[in-house]
Amino acid sequence: MHYCVSDFINAYERDVRLIAGKGGLVRLIEDVGILDYELLPGLRKRYPRDNFHEHQLILSTFLYARDDAYLISDAVRSLVAQGASGLVVKNVFHLEIPETAIRYAEARNFPIMVVVSDDFFFDNVIIDVGSAIRKLSSAAHMQRELDALLAQQADGNSVRERMIGINPSIRREFFACYAPLEEGLESVEFETYERRWNASGLSAYTNVLLSYNDGLLAFVSCDPEQDVDIDRFDIAFRSDVLQREKSAPLGISEVHFELEEGADALVEALQAARLAADGGGTKRFSELGIMRALLPCCTQPSLAALSQRVLEPLRAFDAEHEAQLEVTLRAFFDCERSVAETARALRAHQNTVRYRLDRIASVCGLNCRIPSQADQLMLAVAVDRCRSFCEGTPF
Repeated sequence: MHYCVSDFINAYERDVRLIAGKGGLVRLIEDVGILDYELLPGLRKRYPRDNFHEHQLILSTFLYARDDAYLISDAVRSLVAQGASGLVVKNVFHLEIPETAIRYAEARNFPIMVVVSDDFFFDNVIIDVGSAIRKLSSAAHMQRELDALLAQQADGNSVRERMIGINPSIRREFFACYAPLEEGLESVEFETYERRWNASGLSAYTNVLLSYNDGLLAFVSCDPEQDVDIDRFDIAFRSDVLQREKSAPLGISEVHFELEEGADALVEALQAARLAADGGGTKRFSELGIMRALLPCCTQPSLAALSQRVLEPLRAFDAEHEAQLEVTLRAFFDCERSVAETARALRAHQNTVRYRLDRIASVCGLNCRIPSQADQLMLAVAVDRCRSFCEGTPF
């Protein structure tokens, strides 16, 4: 992940105010430099190109312009030409920034920020921004942050701080998406996915793509006046980032409205992705039905005993007679209890499905045609499926 101007503004929201170049908030920041003496007469031809470079955030007190405020316009043009990320002005001499400089910055989407706090010190900013850039570029650091996020689900303040640390520009309305990759994920491979992400149109500064547990994790957010479009994201992520068919597993959390719920969103995306891996395609946590309630507690002994009491007789019967009763039962509930759809899914005759359902009733004592008993069968299947997916997960 890259550090950009929007991240800087969010980190120093109490210290700086944006006065121009709002369209350039996505500009990358690779390091920070100071401009104060380079444009003084006699030095201006020597230093601008040597000291400043592309993707560099520039800090200045306008020392060099204290006797000629129009030199500020020259500085803005020079920094834009060199591809600088933006300009932060600590206007200790109370100079009036020329309107021409502001108009030029607006036209070129070059952010200009003015310091509004007495506690904004250049040395501290250079150190802190450099540290943030290194952290955001470290996959190992992000892995640790995400693991810690899961461990702090109950601590809302800590979760919020970690969410901002993961993406300083994240907005309050967001969702998480996780795509497990069968072949795993090496750093070189992630760079490939990251390039696709940046070219896809999904890489707004409010969004972030990360590598996590041999898969791709995205936090997607938007400003309050916008709507989260999960359908559009699903299509674009599959076609442009994964570049895979619709059967590739993908898990998407519910939409959340507080950063304190970041750990919940991550858990939901991981759980939905595990369920998606069973049959492929996209699974949204909001569509998981009874499994939403069972996933957090499916390992409890009482639920495990209930599931085993129902399913073990079927498994024993299947092992002895090759009857496929358990497979038929699972398909029956996956197909919304439709005999016709179950037959189609199993490539069997409808009478065969009906025979197996009757046999299930005789083997385990629960009849699919009686609603209360069918609910017990469905619960047993759902608990067993949740338990199998939760094995080895960090939640």
